[in-house]
This record gives sequence, C-alpha cells and structure tokens, in this order.
Amino acid sequence: MRKKPASAPKPDINEDQVKLKPIMGIRPGVYLTVIYSFVILVILFFLFVFPGLSNHGSVLIVKTEPAGAAIRVNDVYMGVSGSRIFLPKGSYTIETIMPGFESQSVVHNIPGRVLGSLFFPRRYMVEVTLKTADPAAAMALYARDFIEWTFAGEPTERWQIPMSLSDGAYRLGPYLNKEQKEQILLTASRFAVTRAALRDLIRAKILLDNNGNSPSPITLIGSISDIITFLLENPGSADWLYEVLSSEPPVSTISRESALILRDSLWYQRNNIIRPNIIPSSEPPLRSINFDGFTFTGIPSGNIVLEGENESQTRVIAGINSFLISENPVHQSIYETFINENPEWKEQPAFYIQEESINPLNNIYKYNITWYAARAFCQWLTNRLPASMAGMEVRLPTEIEWNYAARHGIRNMESHGWEWCADPYSPLEFILTQSDVSEIIGSPERSLRGRPSTNSTETRASLPPELSSPLVTFRPVITEKK
Repeated sequence: MRKKPASAPKPDINEDQVKLKPIMGIRPGVYLTVIYSFVILVILFFLFVFPGLSNHGSVLIVKTEPAGAAIRVNDVYMGVSGSRIFLPKGSYTIETIMPGFESQSVVHNIPGRVLGSLFFPRRYMVEVTLKTADPAAAMALYARDFIEWTFAGEPTERWQIPMSLSDGAYRLGPYLNKEQKEQILLTASRFAVTRAALRDLIRAKILLDNNGNSPSPITLIGSISDIITFLLENPGSADWLYEVLSSEPPVSTISRESALILRDSLWYQRNNIIRPNIIPSSEPPLRSINFDGFTFTGIPSGNIVLEGENESQTRVIAGINSFLISENPVHQSIYETFINENPEWKEQPAFYIQEESINPLNNIYKYNITWYAARAFCQWLTNRLPASMAGMEVRLPTEIEWNYAARHGIRNMESHGWEWCADPYSPLEFILTQSDVSEIIGSPERSLRGRPSTNSTETRASLPPELSSPLVTFRPVITEKK
C-alpha cells in the first residue's frame, strides 16, 4: 500500500517581512553597497591614514658604541641608546652622552610617513661611535662610582646597586693598556668589602682581560689564574674573603658553606700567622727642630715588611723616606693664628656625636676640624718655614708614616683621639697600589689614625673630608717637596 506523500509546511501567516524601498529611484542593493563601502573606507582611513596625519613623524632609534649612552633631544633627556623615541617631523639636535666619553651633538631632519604609520611606523636610525680622549681617566670615573657604592653596605632584595666597575670595563676595555687595567683593578679591590662589590670586581677583571668582550675558555682560565696569584701574594686575603662571605645581611647557604670551608683551610691558617713589622734603616734620624710652637721629631727612613712563619714569606710592602713629625697635635693658640689670617676657615661643618664622647683634651689641642681645613693649615704653615727649609713642605702624614712614627717611639700618638691622615680611606689597607692612582680615583672618606679611648682596640677609622668631629684633630709632618 502506498504512503501518502508529506505535504509542504504551510507558511507562518504571522511572520513579518521587511522590504526596503528605493530611495530617489535607487534600488536598495545599490545604496547599501555604497553605505557599506563608505564605512569600510572610514575605518581604513582611521587605521592607515589618520595616525600618519595626526602624528606625522618617525620613531628615532639611536645605537651607540659602546651601548648605554644617554640620549638628549633638543636638550631634553629622552632615554638611553636603543630606546624607541617618537619624534614629529622636523629638525632636531640629537646628543649622545656617556660618562668618560666625549658627547656628540648632531642636527637631524626627521621625516614622516602618512600611510600605515600605525602598523608600520617609519624608523629613523642613528649610529654613533663614542670616543674618549683619556681612557684611564674615564675608567677612573667608573671606579670612583664603584667605590662610593661600597660605602652603602651590602644590597638587599629591596634595593640593588649598579655594576659600575664592570660597566666601565665593558665600555673602556678596548682602550686601556695592561698597566692601566691592573692599577685601576688593584685600587678598586681595596674597597671590595661586600659580596656585591666582590662580584662586580671579578666581572670587571674578566671583561678587562677580554678587552670588554665575553671571555673565551682560554682567557677565562687566565683570569682565574691571575686572581689566585693575587690572593696568594696578599696575605690578608684569607681574612678578607672570610669576612665578605660571612657578612650580613643573611648569607645564602652557598656563601655560608664557602666561608666555613675557607676558615678550615690550610691557606687561611697560614695567612693568620703573617704580620706586619717595621725595619728601620741604618741612617741616623733627622734632627729634631722647634718651629712656630711645634716640636718636630726626625724619623729615619725604613721599610714595612710582612713577616711569615718562615723567611720565604717575608717581603717588603712599603718603603718609608725620612720625615719630621710633630710630637703633639696642633695647639688651639696656633690654629687661632691661622684663622685670624684665613677667616674663611672659621666655620666647620660638624659631625654630631654623643656628648659624653667628646675628648677631654680639646681645650688644649684643636679638634672639630675638617680634613680640608687641616690641609689648608699645613699649606699655610709651609709658607712660614725658614729659608733654610726652602725645599721642604708641611702636610698631613700618610697612614704608613703615622703608623711608622707611632711604632718608632713618638709619644702620645694614640692618646688624643683620632687624627687626620693624607690618604683616601680604603678598608683593605693590606692591598698596596700606587699612591697617585689612589689619589686620582679617590674615596668618599679620608683616613683617621689613633685610638679614641683605652677601651678601644681599633686604630683605623674614616670620615668624609668635609665633616668635623669633637674627637678628630691632626698633627703635621715636614717632608721634601714632591
């Protein structure tokens, strides 16, 4: 039996139907196409044309060698080399600046692009090779910044310090000769008293050995060999490394374990036996003189040596020329004469300390004096030397001279508090370097020698040279002019 075919569904008589009517005789299909095309053109205009009209210019990218230079556009800081800087079309003065290098300033006409600048902005590339007239002086700037940061202590998770020394090594490594690299690294090492500073020092050493480039396996082995030799030649290195590895803030497990291994090593135990000693020369001491209220005692020349457990470890670390040193610090009355003739030194910035720490002898000798004022006093006293001492000068003693005189029998060298020395202060005095390099690189603080009380065992301290303290005085020395 055949099935009856299904009938087609009946249309819904309730369904609404919309029919567009012609406009001005134009069929709907035509004017809808025009409207849609117009909308698309507007979108394309705002995506590909309008950005180029409203911001008609280029993205400036300045590449410098070495990298990291500051970029100034029309005397306004805009970022560092490699940054993307948008500039409207026009003429601009673009200046590249980096510490230790000659700044370069050039006028550039920046073009613009209209079409597609939102997605494909026009790039204007500028490449600059920076030059330095004095690479050693430029590297000294980076070393000085490194030294200043070491006085801030060990960085923490909340704040970090820049890798100043290794940044300078990367930028100036190709321009420095071997001796310059060695002396700057040696001077900087005298301040590496934190783990961050030690890391920066080692990184700078490796970069300088490779002229600012990444090390190869062979050059890396050479750098490690130099570091080991340096540690063996400086007997205080064992104590130094142990203190750095175990210093606060909380030490990592690796640093703590390394410090314990170092402390138990035979090298550490032998280094603790080595001690400094003074060997005077056979020449007679200079005659003592009385001058302008001072009594100067003659100190003969000699050597400071490091003595070990056997003769092979003994070596000379410093030679001392003969000099005259005041038996006492500067008296108040003598300093008042200096102030009367040089009133610009009357006011001294104070370094405030607790009242009970004030030295009871400050009514006899001159305290509360800055390093700069003490140096000015010595220059003033030089001009008062008798004609028979025309080839001599008055100055502050170096740390080595002060220590040498104290061990040579000068009375009261440690009974008047702290005394200014001529040297820039460095925490690691056992690492010796050329004095002229130390002066060029400098230090934020100047050295103090003495012992502020009978309960103190410290004989070294430091203070910024622009500050004074009720515990700080000075005594001059007379030496041959340099």
